[in-house]
Amino acid sequence: MKFSLIRGLKAPLVFLENWKMSDSFLHIKRNVVALFIISILIFGAAGWIGMGTERWSGQFITFYGLTHDLQRFYFFLGRVLLGIGYPAILLLMPTLLFWLLARRGYSFREVFVLQLFPLSILLLEQLSYVALMVWQGINWYSSPFSWGVIGQLFTTHHWTIYFLGCISLFKLWVMYWQFLSLRSITTLKWWAVIMIVLLLNLLFWAITATFSLINFHHLLFS
Repeated sequence: MKFSLIRGLKAPLVFLENWKMSDSFLHIKRNVVALFIISILIFGAAGWIGMGTERWSGQFITFYGLTHDLQRFYFFLGRVLLGIGYPAILLLMPTLLFWLLARRGYSFREVFVLQLFPLSILLLEQLSYVALMVWQGINWYSSPFSWGVIGQLFTTHHWTIYFLGCISLFKLWVMYWQFLSLRSITTLKWWAVIMIVLLLNLLFWAITATFSLINFHHLLFS
C-alpha cells in the first residue's frame, strides 16, 4: 500500500488497517517537510494580509514611515515563526501522549506518522481562515464552520467567543481521526479514548482562546 495523505483522509479506516505495511516510513521526511512549508506559507499569508491585527488600535492603518514598516515586519515575522511552531507542537505533543498510551511494539516514529493527518486537517482549517478573511473579511472565530458565530448571538464575552470559535467541523474531523488512530494502537475502552481525545482538544481550545485575548502589540510596543 502506497502512503498517501489524501487517501488516508478520505478512508481512515482502510488506512489504519494497512498503515504498518505501507511505505509511509520511507516518505515521512518528505511529508513532514511539505507540511511545514505549507504551514509557513499559510501563516505567512495571514501575516501579510494583517490577520490578527484587529485589536492593534489601527496601527497598520494610521501609522506610516519606519515605525509602521517595522511593526508590520515584526508581525509578519511572528506569523512565520508561528507557522513553524504550530506544526511542531501539533506533531510532537500528541505523538508523545499517544506513544505512551500505545501497546508495546509501536515505535515513536510509527505513532508520529498518524499525527500527519490531524495536522493536515488543521492546516486546511487555517487556509479557510485566510480565504474567509480575503473573501468576506470574516475573522477566524466567526467562521461559518465553527460555533463562534452561534456564540456571538448569546454572549459578548471574548474568551467564550474565541473558545466556541475553536470548535469547528475541522476540529470534529480531527477528533474523529484521533479516536480511530488511538483505538487502533491501544487496548483502551472506547469511552476512555473519547475522554482522552476530548480532554486533549479542550485543552488546546482553551489555550488558543487564552492566547487570542493577549494583546501582543501592547506587550511588545507599549
